[in-house]
Amino acid sequence: MKKIILIILCLFLCGCTNNEAKDAVKEYIYKFKNHDKEVMQSLEELIIHEDLTEQASNDYRLVMKKQYYDLEYKIIEEIYNGNKATVIAEITVYDYKKSKQESKEYKETHQEEFLKEDNTLDEIKYKNLQLKYMQEETSRVKYTIFFSTYYENDEWHLEKPDYTVLQKIHGIYEY
Repeated sequence: MKKIILIILCLFLCGCTNNEAKDAVKEYIYKFKNHDKEVMQSLEELIIHEDLTEQASNDYRLVMKKQYYDLEYKIIEEIYNGNKATVIAEITVYDYKKSKQESKEYKETHQEEFLKEDNTLDEIKYKNLQLKYMQEETSRVKYTIFFSTYYENDEWHLEKPDYTVLQKIHGIYEY
């Protein structure tokens, strides 16, 4: 009985310590799906720069939390080259680019609804429309992402993803 438990424990530990390049990517995506502190802090910085009302900020926060939570991914391939590797992943997210495009089209065909008394664009009203479309979005889009990783100190690390990767995760990449 002790031998069986020891074998199971050994298999479990060996399986858990298997360090592959894809593990760094999985950890990165896990942070989004589980609203990691670092990810949420980054989202808050983004919201501040968007110049939104308090209600719009709350709505945007909820839209992005839903995006992160519902993000689906699949590791397609790992390509190793010494202490570097490329991990190819496919993610599926809400198509917020489509939402933004639809709200833009609506604004353009209903311009009078978005004009202030001085005939300038009411940005707040337009941003609220964009958020409404995003909240109602059910369409999903798939993106392929090439993650760069490197091996250092007996561990695979993810190189800082570029802006394009973040656009894909947020569902706003221009495809």
